[in-house]
Amino acid sequence: MIGDTMKSLFKSGAKELKEKFSKTGEEDEFATPLGLRMGAAVDIDTLPLRMHAKDLHMPLPDSTIIVVAQGYAELGDDAYIHRYYAADDTMIQVLTVNGMEDQHVEEITLYMPYKSYYPGSEGEWAQWAAKGGRIGQTTYALDDGAKFERVWFDETDGYAEPVAFWESVYEDPESDEHGEIFHRAMLYGRNLEDGKKNEYLLISADSYEGEETVEVTIGVDLEISTLKVL
Repeated sequence: MIGDTMKSLFKSGAKELKEKFSKTGEEDEFATPLGLRMGAAVDIDTLPLRMHAKDLHMPLPDSTIIVVAQGYAELGDDAYIHRYYAADDTMIQVLTVNGMEDQHVEEITLYMPYKSYYPGSEGEWAQWAAKGGRIGQTTYALDDGAKFERVWFDETDGYAEPVAFWESVYEDPESDEHGEIFHRAMLYGRNLEDGKKNEYLLISADSYEGEETVEVTIGVDLEISTLKVL
């Protein structure tokens, strides 16, 4: 996943992003890797994952994913996050490095919402996001006992500060109007049995338009060959 490459981010308007990333002769496209974009229909061949579905904590998509929103963040070191959201908050995340074309894709991850928390006081919020809180500990366990190890800063002993970044989320490629979400996040993962896909937990304390929540999402790796984008 993103790991230590995540550094300072900046926010750009949709028109700036469109000019920066659109291919020549495709000025009406908000072009991004693999043809993923707002309005795209994405079919995922889940056969490799369904062989191990009983071990996963997420339901696998059984229908076409329609992208209704797109998120973007620049990480520094010429690394970029592209996020493509369906109406149910299913998300395809693509990490590109040293460019925006298909050959620059380093990772593709499918995420689905798992659980949301709404801390009602400063004390409850601190249990998650303050120094030494749950987000940043070396492990995170789900209610069923499944244990996930920290992926980011995995060589750091003890608690590690969550990674803080802004994500710009767009619903119209022709408009500068967009939402700004401030994330304080940490990635966890676990290896399933030999030959099975890794499973991830992305835990993030999110601030958006004055509302603060803790979002836990479940993710699995995808291969480019399993995606069909229309």
